[in-house]
Amino acid sequence: MGVCLPRLFTACVAVAALLAAGPASSNPAEPHENSSYSQLERFAAALKAQSERALAAASQAAAYALREGERALAEAETDLAPQMRTFDTMLNEEKDRLAMIGKDTAARFEAWKTEALQYWSQSFAKLSRSALAALDRFRDWIAKHAVTGKQTETNV
Repeated sequence: MGVCLPRLFTACVAVAALLAAGPASSNPAEPHENSSYSQLERFAAALKAQSERALAAASQAAAYALREGERALAEAETDLAPQMRTFDTMLNEEKDRLAMIGKDTAARFEAWKTEALQYWSQSFAKLSRSALAALDRFRDWIAKHAVTGKQTETNV
């Protein structure tokens, strides 16, 4: 816009100083057109017009940015919606597959547990029978080789 902020600030301070130094009445002391009061009024009007133009331009830029942002969001939503549906479908399929694997794994574990329990039960029963048989043979051997009350000495 061609307005430098330090110059604008200096101009505003100068305008304020001139207005404060001027007469208290609303009518200028010098009625002719080239008076300092009329120059000051023209300068204030020019500043006001530039400010209004700057405000209008800023409003237009903000409105444009808002429209562009909304458009970009709508495009992103349009682009991402199918991808999100595909991703959701994929996740649901994976969840179903994992549930099926979980059920299969649980069934296999139960089958393995039943088989292992049956195997160990049979093995323990065989071991018990073998241990009892060994104890019976040991008892028989002890009974057969029982030591009588006589001690015999063996001379060496």
